[in-house]
Order: sequence, then structure tokens, then C-alpha cells
Amino acid sequence: MSSRVETYLNERKSAGGSLANEWLEFDSLYQSRLWHELTLRITQFVHRDELQQGDQLIKFYENFLSDFEHRINQLALVEIIIPITRTYKQVDQAIQFIQQIREKVKSNSLAVLLCDITIGKAYLVTKNLLETKKIIEDLAPKFDELDHLTTVHSRFYDLASNYYRVMGNHSEYYQNALKYLGCIDNASIPIKEKAERAFNLGLAALLAENVYNFGEILQHPVLDALKDTREQWLIDLLQAFNIGDVEKYEALKPIWQVQPDLRMAETILKRKITLLCLMDMIFVAGGTRALSFNDVALRTKLPNDQIELLAMHALSLGLIRGSIDQVDEKLNMHWVKPRVLDLRQVATLKKRLDQWTNDVKQMSTLVEQQAGDILS
Repeated sequence: MSSRVETYLNERKSAGGSLANEWLEFDSLYQSRLWHELTLRITQFVHRDELQQGDQLIKFYENFLSDFEHRINQLALVEIIIPITRTYKQVDQAIQFIQQIREKVKSNSLAVLLCDITIGKAYLVTKNLLETKKIIEDLAPKFDELDHLTTVHSRFYDLASNYYRVMGNHSEYYQNALKYLGCIDNASIPIKEKAERAFNLGLAALLAENVYNFGEILQHPVLDALKDTREQWLIDLLQAFNIGDVEKYEALKPIWQVQPDLRMAETILKRKITLLCLMDMIFVAGGTRALSFNDVALRTKLPNDQIELLAMHALSLGLIRGSIDQVDEKLNMHWVKPRVLDLRQVATLKKRLDQWTNDVKQMSTLVEQQAGDILS
């Protein structure tokens, strides 16, 4: 044991207090050279509330942890370092500290990624959005190349979603926030944070111009945090968009207009729900019949002369495929973009499959009956 470590541990042990037992255990594990067990204890220790003020954790690193950090798993070392960086009064000092650790763990790719994410979060806290963006854009392809889910993925998606939320990029925020939630246990999120994430995610789904699949968020358990609360209206609105229910959208208008972001985006929301309404009509029809302009106008509550433009817009976005009969004023659509389905939509799909199965059976019976005549 080095004199520096010995002096530090003796001072801590003699100080007593609520952490006295921990210092005795650290001394024992250190002298026994039980590095794995020591790492596990320190990983929990650095999160203790008693250590989050002042420079206690910084001194802990300088006088104790730095002595054997080379013996610790490099990814585990970065996990230990992260709460230590939060105790620095100056963010620049915290970034410099992480950069020093990054150099020490450069042989471990995940540890390096986690260092970069931590630096990105520090930049985001100080509103250095340009540097934050550079880190996110640099890390994104690296995570895309990983062929398995790691403990670091959630940190990256959390960083990216927070950055895009600050930037007001609803589409990127929605995608990254969903990925973040897919990487963690929903039960581990505090109730208050869960409700906040659910609300922000719901708003982003509505405001993002390229999101036309609401089934994914509606089936996510995080949305349960809004059920039977004063934000229940957001779930109702998402359900309306999911099936293109224009009437329900209009009925909820006095409620959702109170939200400034939605009120300012009313034109976008109206265009979006009419597109979703058209998609739902085509899905229910199943490509078995043409949709008249009148039927679409009645359901979308748009003037007849805007239906062709609506269909052209949906075609240009790749939401539907087919043709427009301008003479007979009909939409001949045979495909609609796949989405996560709710129970009503699944029932519609089942009905179509049952009909298809019945048609195949009838055709098979007909072929059997006529086979003799054909062969003879």
C-alpha cells in the first residue's frame, strides 16, 4: 500500500461518520488485492448522497482510486468516474478530467464511447450545442455498426434525444427517445420522469412531420404514466391520429390548443390527420375497391376539390401507392405504408385474411370440380 493511500484511508477511518464501515471495507479489500470486489463496492459508493457536495469524490479519486485504476475493468472505471465529474464546479475541468480518463481507457471501445457521451452531456449542459452536435454525429455511425445492444446505447440515445429536444427537432427527438426507452427497463424510471418523457414523446409524435405510425408509442408502457391524469387528452389525441379520426381531433381541439406548440402547429396537425385518415380508409378497404372523392371528403372533412391534392401528397410521401382517376373522381390504391396496428386494425386485417382464405378454398373446390372436364 502506498503511503498516500494509507494516509488517506487512515484519515477517513478516523473521521468516523456514516461512511466509517465503507472505509474499513475499502482498506481490507485493497490490502487483499480483491480488485473486482473493490470495483463493485466503489461503483455503489460514488453515488452516496453524502459525497455529492464539495470535492470529496475528487479527493477520493486523487488519493485512492487513481492508485489502482489500471487494475479495474476500463468500462467499469468510466462508470465510476461519471458521478465524480459532476462534482467539479467548472464544466471545463470536468471535460478535461474525462479526456484524461479517455486516454487511459482507449483500448476499450465501449469505454471510449462512454467517455465521449459524458463529454457531450457536459457540452449540452453549458449550451455548447455545436460541440454537442459534433459528438452526436461522430458517435451515431459507431453505434449503428455495433451488432448487439450494450449498456452504453441508452446513454447515447439519451444524449441525442435531449439535444434534439433543445434544438426543436421533433423527428430526431422522437426516434432517439423511443430508442432510449427500448434500451432500459421501464420500471426503473421514476414516475415523475416517466410522465415527463411520455408527454414530450407524445408531443413529438404529433409534431414530427415524418411520423405517421402512432401504434408504436400507443403500445409503449411509458404512456401509462399519463392515463387518468390531466394529460389523458394527449393519449386520446394520439389514438385519434392513429386511425385518422378527424371528428375526435376536432372535438379535442379546445383542450390541445392550450398547448402552445400544438396551437402553433395547427396547420401541420390538420394536414397530418387528414393523411392518416386517408391511409386508414385505404387500409380498411383493403385495395378491393376504389375510394370516391366524395367518401374521402366526407371522412376527412375536406372540400371535394382538395381530395386529389391530398392523395398526391400521400403518394409523394410514400404513404400509399396506386393511381388517381380524375375523370370518375376515384382513388385506386392498392398499398398503404405498414404501421404498428391497434386491436381494431388487427381485427380488420383478420377479416381480410379470413375472406382471402375463403376465396382460395372456393377456387380450389372449383378447380377440383372442373379438373375432369379439362383433362378429358
